[in-house]
Order: sequence, then structure tokens, then C-alpha cells
Amino acid sequence: MTVLEPRPGDTVPGGTAATGHRCAHPGHGTEPADAAPTAAPRPWPPADSEPVDIPDLYERLTARGMDYGPAFRLLRAAWRHGTEVYAEVPLDAPAPPATGLLMHPALLDAALHAASIPFLDRDDDATYLPFAWRGVRVHRPGATALRIRITPTEGDDLALTATDTDDRPVLCARSLLVRPVSREQLRGNGASGVLLRPEWRPLAELPARPAADEPWAFLGTDHLGITGELKATGKPFEYYSSLPTMDTALRRGAPVPSVVLVSCADGTDDADDARAEAQRCLALVQEWLTDDRLADSRLVFVTQQAQSCEPGENITSLAASVVWGLVRSSQAEQPGRFALVDIDEADGSRRALVSAVSALTGPDAVHPQLAVRHGSLLSLRLQRSRPDDTARPRRTARSHGTVVLTGGTGALGSVLARHLVERHHVERLLLLSRSGPDAPAARRLVAELGALGAHATVAACDVADASALTQVLAGLPAEHPVTTLIHAAGVTDDGAVGTLTPHRLARVMRPKVDAALALHQVCQTLPDTCELVLFSSVSGIVGGAGQANYAAANTFVDALAQHRRSHGLHAVSLAWGLWDEAGMGEQLAAADLKRMERAGISALRVSDGLALFDAALGRDDAVLVPVQLHEPALRDHSPQIPDVFRDLCPPRRHDPARPTRQTTRADATELRRTLAGLPEADRTEALQQLIRTEVAGVLALTGPDAVEPGAEFSAIGFDSLTTVDLNRRLAALTGLRLPATLLFDHRTPAALATHLLRLTQTRQD
Repeated sequence: MTVLEPRPGDTVPGGTAATGHRCAHPGHGTEPADAAPTAAPRPWPPADSEPVDIPDLYERLTARGMDYGPAFRLLRAAWRHGTEVYAEVPLDAPAPPATGLLMHPALLDAALHAASIPFLDRDDDATYLPFAWRGVRVHRPGATALRIRITPTEGDDLALTATDTDDRPVLCARSLLVRPVSREQLRGNGASGVLLRPEWRPLAELPARPAADEPWAFLGTDHLGITGELKATGKPFEYYSSLPTMDTALRRGAPVPSVVLVSCADGTDDADDARAEAQRCLALVQEWLTDDRLADSRLVFVTQQAQSCEPGENITSLAASVVWGLVRSSQAEQPGRFALVDIDEADGSRRALVSAVSALTGPDAVHPQLAVRHGSLLSLRLQRSRPDDTARPRRTARSHGTVVLTGGTGALGSVLARHLVERHHVERLLLLSRSGPDAPAARRLVAELGALGAHATVAACDVADASALTQVLAGLPAEHPVTTLIHAAGVTDDGAVGTLTPHRLARVMRPKVDAALALHQVCQTLPDTCELVLFSSVSGIVGGAGQANYAAANTFVDALAQHRRSHGLHAVSLAWGLWDEAGMGEQLAAADLKRMERAGISALRVSDGLALFDAALGRDDAVLVPVQLHEPALRDHSPQIPDVFRDLCPPRRHDPARPTRQTTRADATELRRTLAGLPEADRTEALQQLIRTEVAGVLALTGPDAVEPGAEFSAIGFDSLTTVDLNRRLAALTGLRLPATLLFDHRTPAALATHLLRLTQTRQD
């Protein structure tokens, strides 16, 4: 409600209780006697004003937690003139009418968007929101366009005036006091996670051809027939068709190639084939990480139609899709060692493969993964999915039908079951788990759902067994057919990729790969209207350090949903981020959560996760990514941020006089220069301090003082994942290629500092 000269206690939109003169009655009034007279027209905007980038403004507001929808993005132009801000706000024609008010709420709200401009350069991550208004007057009701002038007065206080396009006064506020609100506070007051969708985009610039003297190699069977195109480039090129690894070739005296390509089997969709492909990929990755001869070589995995690069494009090689998740996680652990490229069947795409590999492996490479379609190079980006992306509304279940929920007695399944009953009015549920009625909370959950008015049945079933699943579903009453299948079951067995075994790989893949295929098979016997909702993980798309097995399983789930959609069958795969209070998030330590935040993802609250579940239903996308982004990490564009996030948040604009961790952290060259300038006795101490600082960051400790120089890494909490994390950080800081056994060979910060100093001095010499 917008009021003219509000009374004490009245509320002005965007603020708290207002002070000022009395108005006739809320929402109406007469122009006061001391109203500002119409001024003579002035130049608009002032001649020496600097324009403000409006799209960038809204992206920066979004990054701070204020995500305005299309109907409220009314700010069309803005300028800076010294400390003042000038802006234009037209009311779009489609906006709904606001009868009985002096000013349309959307118009006033957009005027306040301009009021945020003076504060966006502050390096505090806060959004400055209206807190208190004083001296508010509306001179001319019913305006449909505003010219706004905002003048900072003192501290966080602003003066605001608005005129129409003829420079006649519309609104003025003698004082608008704003207050900073953090992203965390906004989230606690209703801000939630975000629904993303993967999108493949053409590369803006094509890479240069690789240097002619760089030796390349192709290893193993050429499943895709691409070696002929590679040889045609005239590059030094070796084809080791009968060798499973590079070790034999190198022992025979072959030169160490800068790039080694391997291709993955095409056209398979069996769970056993997917496991075999994942195990082969794992063996190659582990060889690469343990063979020092290959330390400067890049291993490139080539697949064909294992990715869906546009809506409706079929995935013909489901088995090869697991390679993408496993390698993405390996990239997260060991940047710069591995790359991925997916091609289609077009001849031009095979010819473009050399360009793709050059973009992936060259000295200026920035993309860890690419696709080639009809000869064009594409890179993967995550984009925000908005409500207007929805093509058709769908219901989770109809009242007479049954919703089948796998993992239904687990923490996440229980939360989802209650939500389906309370929010979606589901009346019948079949909850499947391996333990069935013997699960610890099964009886209590059934009782709770019954109290909410739903009939719930719990059954023991290995969902990965298609025959067992079919038998359980056959026991449902004919009058209550299956209308929705939700697959929320899963198992994790986290560890650095170098520690994984075929058994650990298979253990994690079975509840995802085999179960998803069993559900896919069962759906063939159900009505076409049956909905299939698959829960996967964002780790499969962005690469989760320490989750190569889990990521491999979940990229298969995503690919299966895309495969079904391409054949006109319903399916959606939700690649979830971490849930804070349910599911696997309960198993993570503080260091694990901090590592995820540095990669751009925070934990979802249950309420936010359920809201995103609702928002995802009914969209045309085969894969959606519901996550809670960690915007500060994204805006800093930390080196640990996955490439797919790069378009979501613009880099933070820093005041050069206010250095941050990113701007003060020395790169490898600067570190060596700094060490060289120190007395020899102080160099080890400087490296010790650097190592202790990074150790504290990895383990989420209070600071470097919490790390004793003589404390063994194993004794202070390092495991395989945190070891990989520290190794990666130190490699980035020193510019050194550090072995995976670094912390085992040098067990304390003091010993490690001595070793790194010796390596640094050797490199300088």
C-alpha cells in the first residue's frame, strides 16, 4: 500500500513504520500546500553522466540474493553523475492494474532497484534494503513512468525524487534509510535454492591448430573410427591399437605424447556394459595419476552420442555416459590431467575433433569438456530455469493412483513421502526399500502418513532386480494403478579416485544404474501417463571430488532420462545438490561442506529442497539441477569453481584499495620471487606459514595457529579427500606438479615446507 504523507505507524512499501504528516486516509490524499513546484525542464540525464549496465545490475543483485522475476525488472536505464544516480522506469503494459493506490507497487519497487546502485561497489556481499522512510509525498497519482534522482546524503541515507517524463513531480522522499542484509539473512527470510538446467553453447572462439611437433597418440580399439582423421592432420601420431595402457609403449621406448586419446564403446545400454566401461575408465585414470612419465600428458576420453546437446537429442550410448561422471570428478581432484569430448555421427565432427582436442589440451585451454555437433564445438553451461520455462503443468499423482517411492523409508524418502501427502494430496503410497517393514522408522512413518489421511504400504524390494520390482508392483490393486515412480534411493562410498576399486565402483552403481534401468523396463508395462522421476546428483554434472563412482552412476541416470524423452516417454532426472538435514548430507564433516562451498555449492535446507522439487515438476527439461549455490565463491571465480558455473554470476568488482584473498594470494611466480627476496633462514618459515594456512582452510579450522608445524597430517584429520584438496591447493600456489603421495612422503607441515623449498629452488636453478 502506497500512502501520501504516512501517519506514524503506517507502512510504506519496502519499509517499516513511517513518520511524517497525516494523509487524508491510507492510499488517498491531497497534495500538501508545500508541495514542490513544477521545475523548469532540465537536461536528462546530465550531459556528463556515465551509463549503468542494467542486465549486469540485475545479475549482481541476483548474486546477492535478490532475484527479481521478469515482471519486476522494470528498470530500463540508469546513469551515475558523481555520487548521484538517475534512472528511468516505465510500467510495462502487461503489468496488472493496481486500482485504489497512488502508485503501482511494481513501479515503486523498480525505483528502489536504482537505489541499490550506490551500494553495489561495497565489498561486503550485502544487499541494501529500504528500512525507514521520512518526508514521503506523492504529488501526482497514477504515474506509468518515472524519472528518478537518488542523492546519497549521509551514511546509508538517501534522498529520492521522481518526476514524470515532462519533469513534473510525482514522488519525493526526504529520507530513505537503507540497511545491509546478508545473503544468509535473505535465505533465512524466504530466499531459497535455485533450479538450473544444463545447456550446451557454441564456443565464441575456435582454438588455434596444435603445434605440428606435439606428439599425440591413440590408445586401444578405435571404436569410433577417428584415427584416420587424426592421421590426416600430418601431426606426429602413434596408434597403439592393441595396448590397454601406455606403460607397455613407454617401456618399448615410445616418446611420451602430449595428448593421448581413448575412445569409448558405442551403442550399448546394458548395466553390465556400463560397469565395464566405468572400470576401464577408472583403470586408465589411476594409471595416469601414478605414472610420473605421464605427468605432463593429457588423457582425452572420446565418446559418441553419450551426451544430449539439445532438447530431444537421443543418447545412443548410455554405457559411455558413465565415463563423463567419473572423469569430471577426476578433473575436480586433478585439474589439467583429463579431458572429455563427445561427437555425433557427422563426418564434419570427426574432422573437427582435432580442433576440439586442441581447445581441451592447449596451453590456453579453459574448457575441460566439449561436444562436437555437425562440426561445431559446444561447451556446457548451467543456466537458471525460470517459471516461464514450464511447458505444461503435471500432477505428481491422481487421487485414485499410487505413488511408488524407492528409498522410501530413508531420511530423504520419509521427508518426501510426507510432502507428497501434505502438499500434493497423494492418498496412496508404496514405499520400497531393501529393509522394507524392518527399517527402523518404517512403522512410525506409516502411522504418520495415516494420520495425514494417506494409505501407505512398505515393501522390501531390491529395486535393481527388475523381476522383483515387477512382482511387487503386480500386487497393487487394479483400482489403484501406479501413476508416478520416484527413484530416490542411492548409496555412496566416497574416496579419492586413486583409492577406488572395481568393487566400490559396482557397489555405488548398482542402486542407480541397475535400478534406473529396472524402472525404465517396468514403465514399458505401465500406462503412458505414468511419470518417472529420477533422483541423481549434481556431482555427475559438475564433478564431485571424491565421488567419481557416485558421479559415474548419476550421469547414467541423467542420460537415461534424456534417452526416454527422445523417444516420447516421460522422465525427469533431478541432479540434486546436497541436502542439509536429510539424506547423505548428514554424513559429511565440516571440512567436506567447506570443500563443496569452495566449489560453488552449499547445502539445501529441507524446505528449500521440497520447494525445488515442486518447481521441477511439469517442465519439459529431461534434466534439471536443484541446488543451493554459494554465490561468494561463484563471484570470486575461484580456480576450484567448475567450468559449468561460469555464466551464473559475474566476477565480484573489487575496490583496488581493498584487497581480498584472491587479489593478495601470490601466484607461483610471485611466490618464488618472494622466497628469493627473503633471507635463507626465513624461507622455510614462510612456506610453513603458507602450508598451515592452507591446512586450516582444508580442514575448516580457525586459522594457521591451530596447525602445529610438527603435527602429522594423519593425526590432525587428513583423509584421502582432504589430502587431494591440499595437494591441489599447493600445486596451484607453487606451480609445481606434486605427486599424490606428497603428504605420505612428507608427514608434517615442517617436513613438507622443507621439501617444497627444495623443489622451488631446483626449478629456479
